[in-house]
Amino acid sequence: MGSFEGWVAILALAAGTFAIRYSFIGFLAGRRMPPWFERVMRLSVLAIFAALVVPLVVLDQGRFAPEIRAPHIIAALTTAAVARWRGGTVLPLVVGMATLHLAMHSMW
Repeated sequence: MGSFEGWVAILALAAGTFAIRYSFIGFLAGRRMPPWFERVMRLSVLAIFAALVVPLVVLDQGRFAPEIRAPHIIAALTTAAVARWRGGTVLPLVVGMATLHLAMHSMW
């Protein structure tokens, strides 16, 4: 693909992304949504995050390998526990990184 075609593809993808985002932000702004819809949207954030993180934690080259990924599993569980206990973002992130570092360098 040449330079011109590449820029056309980039602009088309940008326009499509804008249209998708605007469909929620622009058309629904200022409107009151039903409580069930607001609850679904709040829970969808957690579901998407879990769908992105869990495979990174438990899979090794596409296979379930808890014995190889044990430090990552320990760090993820510790991070989840701290997030549940204290809330926020920074503290669980720091505790999770420290746990992963300790687990990788001291246990295995």
